[in-house]
Amino acid sequence: MERWQEWCTATAALLTGIYAAEEARLLLERRYLDGHPAVFPDVTADWERLRESAERLAGLSDALRPLMDGRQRETIDLVDLDLDEVRAAGRSRGSARASRLVDEARAATREIIGNHEGAAVIAERHVRSGG
Repeated sequence: MERWQEWCTATAALLTGIYAAEEARLLLERRYLDGHPAVFPDVTADWERLRESAERLAGLSDALRPLMDGRQRETIDLVDLDLDEVRAAGRSRGSARASRLVDEARAATREIIGNHEGAAVIAERHVRSGG
């Protein structure tokens, strides 16, 4: 049962990360690129395939349930992966991820132009925030 729980946790974490990254990209495209895509169409297609594959992986929890139900049902606490819940969790993290990406770009730019103190201020802010 421990492996089942680990699988569910890892699958939810994978999808949450995918949804958060997707939301961050969309937010940044709207904010800085007037809604234009930041990536080439083939990258977008690859990203969509990755997301769909991860969602299919999460969907296996329903397909595997009958196998788990057959084993001492009363001692197994099966976890359902609620895709809507995972999607909402990922998207809620998108804004924070977008902010982090913008700050990383700002810090890198400041380093390149020789403003090491400005880059350090940004890095310190992230360390203090746990980001």
